[in-house]
Amino acid sequence: MDIFLGVLANTGLVILGTVIGCIFRSEKVKRIAERVFQLFALFVILMGAEGAMGITEPIKALIFMVVGTAIGELIDIDKQLNRLGAWVQKKLGGKGGGFSEGFVQAVLLFCIGSMTFIGALESGIQHVHTTYYTKGALDGISSITLAATYGVGVGLSALFVLVYQGLLVALSGLLEPVLLPEVVALSSQIGSLFLIGIGFNMLGITKIKVANFLPAMFLPMIWQALSSLF
Repeated sequence: MDIFLGVLANTGLVILGTVIGCIFRSEKVKRIAERVFQLFALFVILMGAEGAMGITEPIKALIFMVVGTAIGELIDIDKQLNRLGAWVQKKLGGKGGGFSEGFVQAVLLFCIGSMTFIGALESGIQHVHTTYYTKGALDGISSITLAATYGVGVGLSALFVLVYQGLLVALSGLLEPVLLPEVVALSSQIGSLFLIGIGFNMLGITKIKVANFLPAMFLPMIWQALSSLF
């Protein structure tokens, strides 16, 4: 059970950040929260641009993104996530307030990046949780900013983080041969491009369905697994 300590800490910090962020939704600090949210969106774009600059295999990355996006569009992951958020909101008796949007934005932000995969290997194999503790602190700060704008819907993402990262940790023994440094790097670089889209969406510049890009992040791992078999 101790292999899930990092995941539990990450989940708890997202919930704590959401609570704090919702407190700061009061009218007195609403304008400040909006400006901080805009600054945070710019920071997300900067992180994405910095990570994407390191792409060493652009053709392979482009192929993975095209194929992955086609898969995501066929499934329409964005629609499914929004539907889940709307369903939970309805069950809670809430109306409006960007509940679903906050949930989707938070899920994407918390689940994209190399720390998710590296943390799973550390927790599941080495029983070391430093990466997930660090990621939890970052996600906690992010959830404060998101919740101050979108509200309690951000907190729903904690359940997604718990299940998603928990599964990665549980399967870490099987994933280890696939998660080579170059594979993690390529998945992370692809994810960095998606962070730019998330940042633009947060600023209201675009309405990109970033969730439909998510399968592209897993294609380098699938390709590596198939390559090792043949």
